[in-house]
Amino acid sequence: MESPEFTFLNTTGSSSLSQPTLKQMRAHVTKTNFAKRRQRIAGTASSQSRKKSARKSNTEVAILRGPTSGGDIGALHKLQEFVYLEGRHAPDGPSEAAWFDLIASDPALVEASMAVAVQQWSPDISWQCQAHDHMDKAVNLVKQAIMSTKSSTDGVLGAVFTMALGAALADDRFAWKIHIDGLTHIIRDRESRLADSLPSWVIDFVVQDSINGILGFPRIWHPSVINALSHYHDQRLSRLAALCDGVSRLRGMIDSHHEHAFDSFLVAQAIEEPLARLHYEARALRTSDRIHVEAAARAIEIVLHLLWPTHSASYLTLLASELRDVMQRFPIKGCPYMHMTCFQLMVGAIAAERGSPARTWFVNRISIAVRWMQLRGWPEPLRLLQERLVSDIGLNGRFKQLWTELSDPDVFAEVEGSIPDSWMAMYSTDDKFGFQSSDSRSQIQ
Repeated sequence: MESPEFTFLNTTGSSSLSQPTLKQMRAHVTKTNFAKRRQRIAGTASSQSRKKSARKSNTEVAILRGPTSGGDIGALHKLQEFVYLEGRHAPDGPSEAAWFDLIASDPALVEASMAVAVQQWSPDISWQCQAHDHMDKAVNLVKQAIMSTKSSTDGVLGAVFTMALGAALADDRFAWKIHIDGLTHIIRDRESRLADSLPSWVIDFVVQDSINGILGFPRIWHPSVINALSHYHDQRLSRLAALCDGVSRLRGMIDSHHEHAFDSFLVAQAIEEPLARLHYEARALRTSDRIHVEAAARAIEIVLHLLWPTHSASYLTLLASELRDVMQRFPIKGCPYMHMTCFQLMVGAIAAERGSPARTWFVNRISIAVRWMQLRGWPEPLRLLQERLVSDIGLNGRFKQLWTELSDPDVFAEVEGSIPDSWMAMYSTDDKFGFQSSDSRSQIQ
């Protein structure tokens, strides 16, 4: 069987592309990507970060080398510390253990994971260059796997999945679309070889990202990916996608009502009737055997209540508590960068009353990565999300209030013990991972 045609963002090995596409891709890599990063860094980096960059201008912080085999446990632990921030992360169950084993066994997934972790670690240009190098290695390893007809392995699937996530976090929409297309092709290729063979974490994260899709910041959620996965979960994924589309349309209608004040007849016809139907469809999606689908359905119910409030604050706190209880049962723990951009968590934080245990849980999950990034020189870690919601109308205003609160260092007093002082001191230094600047390269010690 011939390998399917995949296109990934890279500047080498692209002879099969047309000249206009190749020219566009090269221009993106060599000009747009770095120019955009420099502009963002120049506009957001603190004076302290700029001074550090100047001091390092005559030396090179070399490219990190991650684990290349399952036996390199020490290097895998370094990668875990990079990604999970709070230190070495022990798996909470068999699903997480399998995920860590997969990372350790596949070089492409290692490089993709390092690319995302290094990219988010510091705005310093030397770190951003390292991230780009790791991403370039990941792309080349994926291309090699495709050309050797090994494109359907879990490791390659995880690598492309992670590259798409990294592009979303970097607000690189050109690269994101290319990785999403590649992910879709790999899913379809794998399904054509062996139906229902995808690992559960693929479907689970896509389902969790459905709320991000509704609210304008999809990381993996995309119609082509949903199409490729439509038969999973007994067609529930297709029903979830249709429900999300309906909520998005209703949100636009409610925003229009806030701007133009519909009359009562139009409110009933354009808002209240579809709202009742969407509430019914969301409740019908609840299922005890698919916890990610259940969590998405409960989060959508909360979104509907927030868009068109009809219940008390205590009722919304109850719904948020139920959402928290479901999310606590997820078999794989997301990394802090996923939590920081997870609208499912933000919806729970907005719905729950201030001071409630449920709100503390949601805020804690989101705020840890915000605080880490502030310590590492990112003055506005949530800027990417803030730029996506341009207006303050309706629910947008609630999200912006939450993000303002999360960006305030005083918010961490609400989450007692979430960031120990010893960790804060440790992560505010540059030698957390034993880097040694040199004229050529340094390695994880």
